[in-house]
Amino acid sequence: MDVCRRLIVNSDGLGVLYRRGFETGLAVMKGGDMDQTVGEANGLVDRVLEWVVVWVLLASGLGLAATLAHHFLAPQVCIATTLLTGIYVWRTRGRRSSNPLAGAKPKHVILLILVCLFFRLPAFNYVLGGQDEGVYVNMANYIERTGSLVVWDTPLDKLQGTPFVQTYLDENRFLPPHPELSKMEAYVGGVYVRSHQSNVLDFQFYHLFPVWMALVAGLFGTTFAVYALTLFALLSVVFMYRLTLVLTGSSRAALIAGLLLAINPLHAFFSKFPVTEVPTLAFSLIGFTYLALFWRAEGGSRHRCWLLVSMLSFGAMFVTHISGFMYVPFLIVVAVASAANDADRVRRNYMQIWVLGVVALYAISVAYGLRWSHQYAADIYRASFERIFPSHWQVGVAALVVVVLLVWFCLVALAQTGMRLRIDRFIVVPLRLAVAPIVLISLALGIYKIYQLGWTAHYQGDVWLDTLWGLAGSHWGAVKASSLVTFFVYTGPLLPLAFLGLVLRRQDEPRIEFLRLFVAGFFVYIVLLQWTVPYGPYYARYLLSEAVPYMLLFSVVAWACMPKNGIRRILSAILAITLIYSVTATASQLGKNENEGAYQSLTQLLAPVDSGDIILLDTLESRAGVPDNNELKTPIVFTFGLSAVTVSGASLADHAYIAALNARYDDVFLISPSAVAPEGFDSMGSTRFRVKAYEWDHSFPHELFMRVDTRLFLYRLNKPIFPLGHPESFKAPGAWNEWLTSGWSDPEAGGVWSSGTHAEITIDPQELSHVVQGIHLNFEVYGLVTKEHPRQRIQVSVNGMAAGTHEVVYPNNQMQFDVVVPAADTTSSNGTRIAFDLPDAVSPQSIGMSSDPRVLGIQLQTMTASPLDSASQLSSPPISGAAAPVVSDIHKLH
Repeated sequence: MDVCRRLIVNSDGLGVLYRRGFETGLAVMKGGDMDQTVGEANGLVDRVLEWVVVWVLLASGLGLAATLAHHFLAPQVCIATTLLTGIYVWRTRGRRSSNPLAGAKPKHVILLILVCLFFRLPAFNYVLGGQDEGVYVNMANYIERTGSLVVWDTPLDKLQGTPFVQTYLDENRFLPPHPELSKMEAYVGGVYVRSHQSNVLDFQFYHLFPVWMALVAGLFGTTFAVYALTLFALLSVVFMYRLTLVLTGSSRAALIAGLLLAINPLHAFFSKFPVTEVPTLAFSLIGFTYLALFWRAEGGSRHRCWLLVSMLSFGAMFVTHISGFMYVPFLIVVAVASAANDADRVRRNYMQIWVLGVVALYAISVAYGLRWSHQYAADIYRASFERIFPSHWQVGVAALVVVVLLVWFCLVALAQTGMRLRIDRFIVVPLRLAVAPIVLISLALGIYKIYQLGWTAHYQGDVWLDTLWGLAGSHWGAVKASSLVTFFVYTGPLLPLAFLGLVLRRQDEPRIEFLRLFVAGFFVYIVLLQWTVPYGPYYARYLLSEAVPYMLLFSVVAWACMPKNGIRRILSAILAITLIYSVTATASQLGKNENEGAYQSLTQLLAPVDSGDIILLDTLESRAGVPDNNELKTPIVFTFGLSAVTVSGASLADHAYIAALNARYDDVFLISPSAVAPEGFDSMGSTRFRVKAYEWDHSFPHELFMRVDTRLFLYRLNKPIFPLGHPESFKAPGAWNEWLTSGWSDPEAGGVWSSGTHAEITIDPQELSHVVQGIHLNFEVYGLVTKEHPRQRIQVSVNGMAAGTHEVVYPNNQMQFDVVVPAADTTSSNGTRIAFDLPDAVSPQSIGMSSDPRVLGIQLQTMTASPLDSASQLSSPPISGAAAPVVSDIHKLH
């Protein structure tokens, strides 16, 4: 189309167009232009991939910004992203590749996509909480439902001002069992509280991946949210292929690299398991691909927008996964090496700008993390750097950053003054020479650490390795739990050995030498720092974002650049064996879906509950086959948008606590594994709750087991039981305001005022605890008395029988009096009617107290019930004694 456009605007465009068209047709008939046609098709694939990447990056930025601004709307984010991508496509429409034959081949891309999908569908809709994957999915569902990351502890907010706040905090807050690993107080696993009594909660982790799942959920429904992971799996495989193609120029090598990742069992599993390693890998591969494209391009085919796309890809990676600080040293090495070795001055300068831009984006991601995920970010940075700087690690890190930046800027400045060769000789070359011995020494130290863990007492008492996982002194169990052995499990028995031989050998090509340095650094990381995998496949994910895929990439790239000799043939055989091994291992995952059925079971169980209700979670025991409260509470609150409270057996038996919750919600439900309904609750049915999971072992994922298999019962509070010995209020909201039959105003903050000269309450006997000799009721009231109106008489009757006369006399305006309800009235099917006749009721307006025209007598504040027989037990000590006189307060009347 670009050719046609340029020809048409030519002065004799029609003639030129006709002549060119005739010549092109003749050439095609002769087969002479077939390569050009294929090349244009390949170039089109590259352009489409670039458009897709731009769309993904724009959607990432807009989606995250909208979420942080509390206005996330999936359709609007996608529409705005599409419009902006269209502008990018239009602005870059005249650009063509100078070497179209080097582009991605459509048939290769299609093959890789199909192979990738074959091993990755369906994805796991992991809604249960308690683990990282469940936190990500529930965070995504919360973002899609509310458009925000602001999370409130609603039940705590509603209980403020009641005596039950501490009870709630004791049962709905917890500290980690091992403070050495984390000091953050949590609401549920993965959701932190800002302070012990705060009702503001914070999600753990960075938010870009949940934003992507929220985008998919907003377009296609909640159960499709996890397919955002499928998109990133496809991107990572395609750009593994594209990066290899840029580095080697070999379509064959690129296809092999893409297939190795597409059928890798580790990548396949975590392409269905919703954690951030696959999106992190996708963004880093995209970033390196466009950096390599810019590096290899010449003259007019070198496009600055590729550097921008590369920078933004790394920026997206930094707000997906917090470990971006591990990339910064490698990027600074790139800047120094480029300044010292690159003879192309323009490219050299652009590389400095690129590295500076990526480092700046990382700094922004640090500020973002400390602002919007403060507790998580601070905990990760503390755990990472406290080992290097045991005291005042923040100061140590700041000083290290300043020193590194100064050294970088000084070296680049010196390179501009003609000292490039010296920088190369004394810094770059020694660094290249040091890679091999560093790798070998690290490998030896890593093996020695495994020996210490398995066969000595060196790690006994270690919180992580011994207390938590029991690996200290486990002999061969420690070997199987090492990252080094896990490396072999997920890449085959031979390729790690070949990789080790390759990484020890220096590469002449700068791009491949940087890849060698990069992958060697992460190899050292997994054998020395992230050197244990307590169990798989879950903890094996720490090898996925860098170590395993870049090891595959480096091995293929090194193989492609080898001369045709015996070593190359051996490596070809190893690659073939690895492909066969990977297919076999990955195929064992087909048809096995972790967490399958959990969402459907919860949907069925929670069907009778709506957003105005509260769910009590009976404290579930941590035993095999039963989900714990973290697993259930997380989806109930964040995916289904319901309120939930964890209750112990004592709290469930505390009628006052249950009544306080009932007063603040429409209905109270209880989820319990017990088939026996608690007092006052009716059964609403049950649901068989089954959850499958992959075996926790040190092999690749291949076998499921039934992790949860129980029946959960749903109960609804039918009649709240009035607590004995505990004063219950009639203020708003009040648990017992439905007893106010007639003659009352609307409940207020202090209680409820009588309206007129007669008021009644009717007590439902089913809501009173049955005692042998009846109930003793103690009423606390506030009387409307002033100096001008000094007396307020209260004539009480029970079921029409006089029960006493009481009088509030100025200046005392508050009093308590007792009413006895016989046992016969507490067992009757009829309600117990208590009437208050108030002959002295008067309006505040008539006595000049206020403008309130209502005829008021008393404000009923609390009622305390206690048994008449001494054998009955009280839920708490009864209130005794009368309150001190209280000065009349005009605000009590409104």
